[in-house]
Amino acid sequence: MRKVILVMVSLVCWQSRGQALEVKPVIDATLMGGQNFYNGSDSSFGGLASLSAAPYMKFNDRWSMNPLYVGNYHGTKQVTDLIGGGTLFSDSQDHTLSVKGIRSFENGLKLKALGGYGVELLRETKDETWGKGLYDNRRMFIGTEAEWSWDKDHYVRFAYDYYRMTFPNYQSLESVEVSTGLGRELAAPDVLDNNNHVFTVGSRLKLPWDGFADLSAAYTLRSNPDQHLVVESGDLISETRNDSQQALSAQGTWPIYIRDRRRLFSSVGYSWAHLYSNQNHYDAPLVTFTPNYYAYVSQTVNNQWTLLAGDSENPTTYSFTGSLTRQNYANRLVQSPTGIYGTDTTHVDTAYVGLGFTYPIAKGFRVAANLALGWSNSNNQDNRTYQYHYDSQTYLMGFSYAY
Repeated sequence: MRKVILVMVSLVCWQSRGQALEVKPVIDATLMGGQNFYNGSDSSFGGLASLSAAPYMKFNDRWSMNPLYVGNYHGTKQVTDLIGGGTLFSDSQDHTLSVKGIRSFENGLKLKALGGYGVELLRETKDETWGKGLYDNRRMFIGTEAEWSWDKDHYVRFAYDYYRMTFPNYQSLESVEVSTGLGRELAAPDVLDNNNHVFTVGSRLKLPWDGFADLSAAYTLRSNPDQHLVVESGDLISETRNDSQQALSAQGTWPIYIRDRRRLFSSVGYSWAHLYSNQNHYDAPLVTFTPNYYAYVSQTVNNQWTLLAGDSENPTTYSFTGSLTRQNYANRLVQSPTGIYGTDTTHVDTAYVGLGFTYPIAKGFRVAANLALGWSNSNNQDNRTYQYHYDSQTYLMGFSYAY
């Protein structure tokens, strides 16, 4: 990765020698604190911090570079899908460093190359040491993109990205308790490490009534070279796991009301994803074999409203976001609270509602407040391994800064 970044930097600097370097720093930071409730438990203090810094560098009209750092800390309980089902974490942090080289042409075409590295640290309990989490992961990525814009905010893009995820602690921390119920496919070293190839097509187009649409389609090929397939006998064979995912999304945004220093915008979106996996699952205690255990189809609808009031350069903002998702597993049978299998296949319904408010107090600084409500429900009643049923409420207040 270091070699890739050095080559990109050297190429851009060589192409731009003799030109004045223009640097435009962009900083966006948030620091908030509040309370979190999970499944009716007593409230606990939760914090949220984020920082993105991008010293955009323009060498000339043809060459530019965009180094970027993004860091986040989530001090509230959250459910994350890393192994084909929701896993509860107490808090988490992630850090990503990347650099993008851009070659611009007079006809609106831009060619981009990207490389970077990311770290995600996940704690299942507050007393767990940072960096020792079972599901801590690292991500190395590179990519290339071609974007053609024929008008302001109108473009089409084609991209290819490769990334590799590794879980360095999974082997050393795995225990019988952790493995129980996960199946033999996850009870071996390095089984979560994966390689990914992602092909993406995206576009922004004009819509009637001064709106615009964001459209995208993506195809991902994922391989787990150390995760062997489970067969009906419960044994592992030499063939390893391979997944493929198709994803489509469409979102339209319109100005609903613009008058008297008030601007109201609304967006409506829909996304669809289909994951196919050749990995199966063998439940040894109940001697039950499930083919294509991880395959699913997921559909999401979302709606967002944003009101900007006051000065156009520094307005007060009010926002509402809502989403509904259903995920249908292809062959994963429902289970009772004690694990007894039924005949229906599993589906999981999730809902989210978010309210936001920001108020300018000084140049670049804002007071911010957020309310987030989330629910998950399923016809699968077995929560011993995966979190199918939960509700969460988070209230946060703090400050944001943008420059």
